[in-house]
Amino acid sequence: MSFNYDTEAKKLAPIFDFIIDAIEKYPPEGWTPQNISQTLKFNREMKEDILQPAAEFRNEKSLKITKRNILNMFQEGTGKYVEYFWEQVEKNGMSEEVVRVHPIESILKKGKISNAAELEIAQGYLKGGKVDAVLSEYIEKFEQKKKGRKA
Repeated sequence: MSFNYDTEAKKLAPIFDFIIDAIEKYPPEGWTPQNISQTLKFNREMKEDILQPAAEFRNEKSLKITKRNILNMFQEGTGKYVEYFWEQVEKNGMSEEVVRVHPIESILKKGKISNAAELEIAQGYLKGGKVDAVLSEYIEKFEQKKKGRKA
């Protein structure tokens, strides 16, 4: 089946509505009213941009990049706004279009932390008391490896 930009963009567009709704109903902890306002504005603009893109962005690659970028905070974040967002995805039958990835599961499956982003995710889970001693061991090994490179 060939790629049809308009069809795929229309499938992706409701995700922006879910993001906006989630942040309005459950503002992320620690965000200022200015952070919230800017994020809402950005997501409204992004929705319009994918529905009416400049010619050079009217392609499959651009749409995939946009999708990955906008989902980042919901793949890696925690909180009521994240859970609400995923509830809306499920409730609106978009689970196949928008797949939730649990980055901590990837780390545990690999048995190691590969980079600074994964270290940050692991530390966040650890601080939240969500993961056991196995993750602590991975953090320690990663930090030792990092120290070895600097020595």
